[in-house]
Amino acid sequence: MNIATEAVSGLSATGAAGAAARPTSADQTLGKDAFMQLLVTQLRYQNPLDPMDNKDFIAQLSQFTSLEELRSMSESFDASLATQRTMNQTMAVGLLGREVGVPTNQVDLRIGSEAKLNYTLPEDAEVQIEIQNVLGAVVRTLTPGAQPSGDQGVVWDGNDDLGNPLPEGNYTYHVLAVGGGNRQVPVLPFFLRDWSTESE
Repeated sequence: MNIATEAVSGLSATGAAGAAARPTSADQTLGKDAFMQLLVTQLRYQNPLDPMDNKDFIAQLSQFTSLEELRSMSESFDASLATQRTMNQTMAVGLLGREVGVPTNQVDLRIGSEAKLNYTLPEDAEVQIEIQNVLGAVVRTLTPGAQPSGDQGVVWDGNDDLGNPLPEGNYTYHVLAVGGGNRQVPVLPFFLRDWSTESE
């Protein structure tokens, strides 16, 4: 009996029922137990006058160790992904029914509807808003005037400076704020996302 035959016989004797239940090739991948059994069988039937070379033996053990490390890393990575997914879902559930501010100065205009331009002022300031189209041209200038610090919102009717309706699409707005001493005040624009109808 050769080594391969003995190894297969040994595997069949210890797991005949399990082998019969393996329907696909993916389930027949060489596992760590089968690998060790093959290695032990190889050592058992090696020629005493011509034993396995130490380098070959060490190489096989190294392959086994690498296999185990990769499998452990894969299991840890899968567990981390599952934990992160659960945390994301939990956080999303906590946002249901709320509005969340997303930092951006982009606004999507739809025909027949208004658009709200949101921003935060760190201090009281005189405010002017320039709205640009996708080409960078200023199509509308709004002058809310003096506003207190905090979150602010200005409604844009979707028209240009002449009162003509603008085509629907994506527009960019820039908030120019001037505080005390004629200082330019940094402004944080944001978009309010409504989570009241979100499912995730």
